[in-house]
Amino acid sequence: MEFCDDCGSMLEPQRIEGKVVMVCSKCGTGKKELTEDSQVLTQEIKHVKEEEEMVIIEDPDAINTMPTKIMHCPKCKKNLETQWWTVQTRSGDEAPTRFYRCKKCKHTWREYD
Repeated sequence: MEFCDDCGSMLEPQRIEGKVVMVCSKCGTGKKELTEDSQVLTQEIKHVKEEEEMVIIEDPDAINTMPTKIMHCPKCKKNLETQWWTVQTRSGDEAPTRFYRCKKCKHTWREYD
């Protein structure tokens, strides 16, 4: 990456009279010819529009990617397996809020630090 000596803007490659020259896009000065060793050729690739595939999950509990932990469920009144996750509900310098969901009764509660 090179910059213009006059205005400090980034120089962009342009082909002028068969030569690749770095030219300032802002002020037009700062022309520097590139040697063949320093030239890198790129090609723009146009992608064919891909069809999006929609997956319908009939049982959302069938895909279980959340971490689990044995916790006391306030609704079941037993120690059961719960799913847990964290969310930054307060300002960034405070601890995140932990949410728990009982896998048996689906009751959800939170804990603060």
